[in-house]
Amino acid sequence: MVRKLIFGISLIAMVTALTGASFANLVPMQITFGPNTTGSVNIGNTSATFSPITGFAYQGVPAGTFSMGGATLSYANSNSPYTFGPNSQTFSVSIGSDWMTGLLSVQALFINSKWGFFAGEYQITSATPGFSQTGFAQGSTVDIDFVTYQGKLSSGEIIPGTPNPEPGTIALMGSGLLAAAGMLRRKL
Repeated sequence: MVRKLIFGISLIAMVTALTGASFANLVPMQITFGPNTTGSVNIGNTSATFSPITGFAYQGVPAGTFSMGGATLSYANSNSPYTFGPNSQTFSVSIGSDWMTGLLSVQALFINSKWGFFAGEYQITSATPGFSQTGFAQGSTVDIDFVTYQGKLSSGEIIPGTPNPEPGTIALMGSGLLAAAGMLRRKL
């Protein structure tokens, strides 16, 4: 009876500790970006043209910046949603002491008379450990999308890949499993 009680309390303690450890990283994983401060997006009848763009980026506090290189992307089809052939333009994000750079590949554009919604992939070519720990590791490809309104980039987001697990969480889980295995072994 005492063993069952100790085993139950151990499991409750392990679950409580793992729940607390899972929230150890208070920085949100998703990066959002807001109104651009320079540059513009022109959506035409046969192509979309980006002049070099800079703006605000957020992943918790403090706010940072993003920048996107210029490019003209021709439509591969003649009506919305438009698709594009192979393309890439530089895209970088800097927040606090962390930064990452890579290549943005725009794959689709959905438009109406005032706004456009772009979706694509972002291949990360270099990143600091701060971004790598939140799912933006060097060499990974993540989803990206942004909305334009009357020639300006108004909002967007970069959706992270799978983040690297924290070593403390892995060690805690492993020790809990070893304790549970030991309790079960004694019972047999």
